Order: sequence, then structure tokens, then C-alpha cells
Amino acid sequence: MIAHTTYHNSQHALKMNGAFIKLTPEDFQNLLNRNEGLAVVTTITTFFGTTFTYVTSHKGLIFFCKTKSQLSVSNRHETILAQSITLPAL
Repeated sequence: MIAHTTYHNSQHALKMNGAFIKLTPEDFQNLLNRNEGLAVVTTITTFFGTTFTYVTSHKGLIFFCKTKSQLSVSNRHETILAQSITLPAL
């Protein structure tokens, strides 16, 4: 049973090691402006000041950014406000 649990945990870790691409807030905003119909997941954290985190998937890649100011997400996209977003250690 332990071997199975270890295998499962290692597979979960592999899934989190996909291509996560960090963009500047300006480049993330440009990505949103050039496309439509994206699902944009966002969180707001207030630990040592307010930080907005945005994540979206485009052409099989996962893009994210963190910023101190809120981005303008068009209603052409689906916006999902999440409690938290867990990104792999980069």
C-alpha cells in the first residue's frame, strides 16, 4: 500500500511540473487582449499588501502573473475567482 501511495504522490508532483510560464502583468494583459473565450482564474491575497494572481491556459501552455494592481479582464473571458491558486515552486 505504501508503494502505491508513493507512486501516486510522485505522479501528482509530475503533473505540477508542466510548462508554467510567468509573464509580466503587461504581457499577460496583452495575451488577454489578443484572444477571447479564455478561462482566467484569479485570486486576491492580502498578506503584506494586496497581490492579484492571474492564471490562464492558451495553446496547451499555462500562463500566470502576479501584480499589485488589478488587471482589466474583458467580459469576452470567463473569470473565476478562486480561494487560492497553487503554483509549482519556480
